[in-house]
Amino acid sequence: MFLITNILALQTLWGGCAALYFSSTHQRTDAPTISKVLSRTLFVAALIVAAFLLKEQYNIWAVVFSIITMIMVNFILITLIGAHENRSLRVVVYGTVINFALSLMGGVYVA
Repeated sequence: MFLITNILALQTLWGGCAALYFSSTHQRTDAPTISKVLSRTLFVAALIVAAFLLKEQYNIWAVVFSIITMIMVNFILITLIGAHENRSLRVVVYGTVINFALSLMGGVYVA
């Protein structure tokens, strides 16, 4: 059960970070930019959902540290993937697969 909630928290944060990336005018994909208000709303919603999922297992400081770490890694990941792939769907799919694989490798993100 703990692994499932960790994966769900990671994937929701990936979606929020991807929404922020696709709202930027400096993105490297061919996708049109989405609304900044929508992307920020999705990002904040992803933060809340991830915190809610993780707070059932960990104390508040571990949740905060885990979320900050996941956000930093996701922004690095989406920047690296976006530099090599210009189709937005592939960027999202590659990031989802990489995040899923990393979360199965022994909890790389969530302690």
